[in-house]
Amino acid sequence: MDKKEEIKKKFKKNNPKISNNSCGCQIDEFIIENSPNERLCSVKEADFEIFVDPDVEKISNQLYLKKETDWLPIITPTQSRVDKFLKYTDLKKDEVIAILPPKRGKATIEKIAINSVMAGCAPTFMPIIQHTMKALSNEKFNLPAINATTHPVAICTILNGPISHEIGINSNVGCLGPGYTANATIGRAVRLCMINIAGAVPGIGDHATMGSPAKYSFCFGEAEDESPWESLHIEKGCNSDESAVTLIAAEAPQNVNDHRSKKAEDILDTIINTVAVAGCNNSHVPGEILVIMGPEHAKTIATDGWNKDDVKKYINEKTSVPVDLGDRGGRKMDEKLITEGEVKLTRSPKDVIVVVAGGPGRHSMIAHGFGTSSESVTIPLKLKDGTPVSSVEDFKKNNCK
Repeated sequence: MDKKEEIKKKFKKNNPKISNNSCGCQIDEFIIENSPNERLCSVKEADFEIFVDPDVEKISNQLYLKKETDWLPIITPTQSRVDKFLKYTDLKKDEVIAILPPKRGKATIEKIAINSVMAGCAPTFMPIIQHTMKALSNEKFNLPAINATTHPVAICTILNGPISHEIGINSNVGCLGPGYTANATIGRAVRLCMINIAGAVPGIGDHATMGSPAKYSFCFGEAEDESPWESLHIEKGCNSDESAVTLIAAEAPQNVNDHRSKKAEDILDTIINTVAVAGCNNSHVPGEILVIMGPEHAKTIATDGWNKDDVKKYINEKTSVPVDLGDRGGRKMDEKLITEGEVKLTRSPKDVIVVVAGGPGRHSMIAHGFGTSSESVTIPLKLKDGTPVSSVEDFKKNNCK
């Protein structure tokens, strides 16, 4: 009898009922030498997890010391976890989606997957984050300025279409707050990519004077079924059956409370007077603003006969501040923007980005933009060959192994 069989026989004799409760395997299987191609356990999908240090605090602290997190605990990006994300892309893991400033880091599929795991995402979120990184590289979004500015601007991600429903993105009650995995972790994955790939580390590549809570996570879906108007992605040129992500550089949102107004003009005037403040970038370099319209406000306005274009035109025409207050920002104001001592906060109705989201209650929210320094970007979710997708499973079916 060789030594291996002797050990096995002795172990069984002394420990006849010991088993691994997690899968039912006999413990003695684990003391027998295995060939390189055999797994330790026939039930376990991967052995790697057995050897991972389970001390989350230790792992998070190590990444914290290296400035590789948002300073919240993370999910350890083991190979088996990352591989699950790589199944939901039709690109190779070393393909570069974007070059992200200020560090000009290469956003490969694998790096995006690693940061998505760390953020706590589900593997099915991978296509959304992949397309978000692609949208960030659009020149008109101006990521170099967004990451390097002293302004507290954050990256807001808005989802539309069938896939937003499929992955459970929240567009209803509390869509800008805690409690929903997709909203919280997709937004967080974007920020971790900014830190670890782009190099937007506070005080190093990110110079925001005070930062913003919106930089932790700023992601939600549009409540298309609650909206009386066409959705954002259709307005931006996508088809109704397509899914899309829209990125807009925006400050943290501010509430608009109007429970009494019964007419469209009155609600919009409340919104306008919340937007029209000195001190925002829009007051001296007019650009985009985000209006997140509560469903009850939107219904009242639409019932009064107003379409979305009417809303955008009215807000653009009426939103202004006195020039002596507006002209206190860091850049010289264009005198062509001044009319009768007032300066508009938007350049045209196109700068007013209107989406419907939220639950019951006569509230809306507004978020000032980054002025002329950035323009929003909308891209549909498609396979590498340009084929539109109806489900995240389409990426899995066309997975590039």
